[in-house]
Amino acid sequence: MNDVMLELLYRSFDGSLTPKEQALLDEALAASEDLRAEERRIQAVRTRISRGATDTFKPFFATRVMARIAEAAEREATAENFFGALSHAFRRVALAGAMIIAGFIIYNIAATDEISFTTVLGVPEISIDEVFEPPTNPILEDLS
Repeated sequence: MNDVMLELLYRSFDGSLTPKEQALLDEALAASEDLRAEERRIQAVRTRISRGATDTFKPFFATRVMARIAEAAEREATAENFFGALSHAFRRVALAGAMIIAGFIIYNIAATDEISFTTVLGVPEISIDEVFEPPTNPILEDLS
């Protein structure tokens, strides 16, 4: 089996052989078992491909694919709109929260006439001993 006969065999499946080329191919097919086996193999592959194509791509395949793409784009746009609205609402809440905190700070400073970290936060200073002292000790001392 030579390359010229193999190329003629491949072209014969598309029906583009001249009568002279067809006669050469017929002679080569009659003489070569390898070429006949290759012809059967090509025919089997072409048959499988043609059957698979009809099973895979049913009518309106392109329409279904485009509808799925449009649906996915719409879902993504909806998610972007949701997160945009959430971000916008958070900005308003954050601004209101910052104004409330500033109001508490101003109130604490005005109420004590003193500017310190303790005054600004409105929390008394706690020593390290008070932090590590178990809360049950004062209760136990009161009971005894």
